[in-house]
Amino acid sequence: MKAVSGNVNKRLILVVDDDPGISRLLRYNLEDRDTRVIAAVNGLEGMRLLTEEKIDLLILDIKLPDFSGWGILSLLRISGVYRRLPVIMISVESLETEIITTYRPDGYLQKPFDVRQLLAMVEKVASVGSKRQHIVNNTA
Repeated sequence: MKAVSGNVNKRLILVVDDDPGISRLLRYNLEDRDTRVIAAVNGLEGMRLLTEEKIDLLILDIKLPDFSGWGILSLLRISGVYRRLPVIMISVESLETEIITTYRPDGYLQKPFDVRQLLAMVEKVASVGSKRQHIVNNTA
């Protein structure tokens, strides 16, 4: 499952987070010869990019200025087009297992997170793809 928009055979990751520092950190650590990263600062922009690009993986903040990340994830999970899109949720909040089970993200990391944990989770979630295995790391 590779993106073809502009860069043939590159995995395309969309980061939706209102903190530009997080987006820069993720871009710096994820972007290489096999991965391209694009970013959105709110949910509306993220949904627009989802429709315009062939996204392979979504990294989504839970607290956005315009939408809840959980609301966006819920919409994706009921959508025929995006139902199997791998999604890693990130947040400063520690989450109950029940919430994670209800919304079914493919991964969850609590901020601040270790970049190595994120890289490992991205690789695992991307390789699992549509098999949708839940991967959770609370770092607090």
